[in-house]
Amino acid sequence: MLGKIQKDFIKFLLLFGGLFIIIYLGFLLMARTSDSIWLLNHNNTHLLSYEKEIQLGEIIEEYVLKEREMDLLHNSSIDSALWVITSRLKTQIPVSEYDYQIKIIESKTVNAYTIPGGKIFISKALISFCESPEQLAAVLAHEIAHVEKRHTVSRILKEFTVSLLFGIISGSDTVLLSELWKTTISSSFDRKQEKESDEYAMQLLEKAGISPRVIAAFFRKLNRENLNYNEKIEFLMSHPHNNARIKRSLEYKPSDDFKTLPFDLDWNKIKEGL
Repeated sequence: MLGKIQKDFIKFLLLFGGLFIIIYLGFLLMARTSDSIWLLNHNNTHLLSYEKEIQLGEIIEEYVLKEREMDLLHNSSIDSALWVITSRLKTQIPVSEYDYQIKIIESKTVNAYTIPGGKIFISKALISFCESPEQLAAVLAHEIAHVEKRHTVSRILKEFTVSLLFGIISGSDTVLLSELWKTTISSSFDRKQEKESDEYAMQLLEKAGISPRVIAAFFRKLNRENLNYNEKIEFLMSHPHNNARIKRSLEYKPSDDFKTLPFDLDWNKIKEGL
């Protein structure tokens, strides 16, 4: 009698173990498809389409310009220089879902941030802070990286459900716009996203004929002047620490045939017009 019970128990264990292996392998197989990748990781960006993301960005921009009374800087010389810099970067992105819009805001704080849909805002103070157009290009390349990797969308979806975002897009839930705006500019990217964006930015700079070491120059100046900047600003925040980002920039190895292509811009004269 005891022998039969033991045999039945062994059969049960084998059956259970077999089912477990089948289920586990099934999860691994499903994780290889784009539709089910959410089962095994935290990539939730597929929940919001590019079309909806762009609509959301337009709504946020309208909100901050009107309700927050954010003033945009309009200066033909600066606008022209910004177009030259951004065009160099954008032409190095083979395929993009975004029509980038980069605007300058009247602010005395060194600042840069991105909202959904490829909209990037940089402060007047940031332009003054940059010692060269290449340094400004480094900041923009990093912001573009967050857009292309959809880090901004991922960050928002950690705080807001898709139904809430759709409510904002449809105009039926304007109360949440204020909270969405706060989340957009204050919530930080995680360490993995920051590293990924730094690497993307350095590759983009290299393709554009700009030395990736310009990132190190920017952060060295930031450390040297010890600015009292807002640590929640994603590009300037202390994680990854400035020194780690300087090290990563200096250790980046461009291709053997890499050559820098200087901007034909009188940067000092451009900054005088601020």
